Amino acid sequence: MLNTRTKMLFSTGDLTSSLPLAIQMFFQLYFLTDVARLSPASAGWILGISRAWDAINDPLVGFLSDRIRSKHGRRRVLLLYGSVPLGVLFALNWLVPPFSENFLVVYYTTIIIAFDTAFTVVHVGYNSLTPGMTQDYDERSSLNGYRMGFSLGGTLGAIIFASLLDEFLDSESVRFALIGVTLGIITIIPPWVVMAVAKESDTSNAKSNLSVRESLVSTLRNRAFLFLMAIYLLSWTAASILAAMLVYLARYYFLVPEQANYFVLVAEGSAIAFLPVTVWMSKKTDKQTAYIAGIAFWCIVLGTIAALDRQSIGWAYCLSALCGPGIATALVIPWAMVPDIIEDDQLRTGERREGTFYSLVAFFQKLGTGLALWFIGQALAATGYLTPTEAMPVPTQPEPVINAIRIIIGPITIALLCVSLPIAWFYPIDRETHHRQLEALNSGSPD
Repeated sequence: MLNTRTKMLFSTGDLTSSLPLAIQMFFQLYFLTDVARLSPASAGWILGISRAWDAINDPLVGFLSDRIRSKHGRRRVLLLYGSVPLGVLFALNWLVPPFSENFLVVYYTTIIIAFDTAFTVVHVGYNSLTPGMTQDYDERSSLNGYRMGFSLGGTLGAIIFASLLDEFLDSESVRFALIGVTLGIITIIPPWVVMAVAKESDTSNAKSNLSVRESLVSTLRNRAFLFLMAIYLLSWTAASILAAMLVYLARYYFLVPEQANYFVLVAEGSAIAFLPVTVWMSKKTDKQTAYIAGIAFWCIVLGTIAALDRQSIGWAYCLSALCGPGIATALVIPWAMVPDIIEDDQLRTGERREGTFYSLVAFFQKLGTGLALWFIGQALAATGYLTPTEAMPVPTQPEPVINAIRIIIGPITIALLCVSLPIAWFYPIDRETHHRQLEALNSGSPD
């Protein structure tokens, strides 16, 4: 069993992903359309192209990480050399150079691709250390509860920081530049803390014998992994849509642009409060049942938000708080399932390939965010979204844009989550199955 100190120090590593991801999820599309003043279509394509790069970048980093030989270990070395570029590139995401729109498109596409590469290096290195921390089915839920506590805490802290700057700085371009530099510096620190507390297993420097093709084919033939990635892609895409649309909902539907960050704070704060409940449910039942219960409740809440009229701002805050259980479920449960799949794969192949699996998880995470933001950008452009100007910083959006915002945050997000429910029901690794797999691994038997 892991002690609380170890869990907390290891979980600080999630700040390195949650801080940049929080700002990206909630503000990247808004930054590109309303601060950098790009068209929604251009902003959507910037994010879409960067996700296309991830299709190459993420599996490649994972494959190479499984073959690294280093005195620091094949996972910890990624943290050592990836943290500083990650922080610097994150800061560059939030500058507005004095370029034309075409040059800005090239600039942001290049910087985002470079940032995503550095993010993958650190993300894969950190997450690949998780399975070695504990083999216990329920202890993994507990560890991921701590991790998601730091993750959501980092998200909350980033939004609070952005909100405080909003009170003191009128210039949005200066505000986002300061957010980028400050959070970029902070993200560099946690990987060094993780390196100090995380120990790699005895097989951490064992070189994989599988080729690139064999590794990918073996991974994509793992039935449990395919189920989990479908669950994760659907739930994370839904969470990304909600995160991106809350700003537009507050700004253009409820007409309270100054309160946009507060809706986010309420939702994220509630999610942190419900993390222990999610972990408790997964221990009392199993991970699949806890996921289904949390996501089903979330669907009801999202449908109610989409049906609110413009005067129901108080109810909007209440319903944002009720999103907490769903957000906590979408974050904790899928991540707690990944280490179980790695051992399932080890039983099948005789190798531990944490890098390959976590790189694909990183790919699906970024794919979900990218698809969500690309889709939102195209939908807003198609319905006639008015890009803010100096003369009109908060334009009155046409009715088709308002309807699109409500449809995206309601029916479309709910549909994604509902599709994930039957997949979770038939997910093949429960507590008993995992226990049998561990016994087989410890006995050296493939049965």
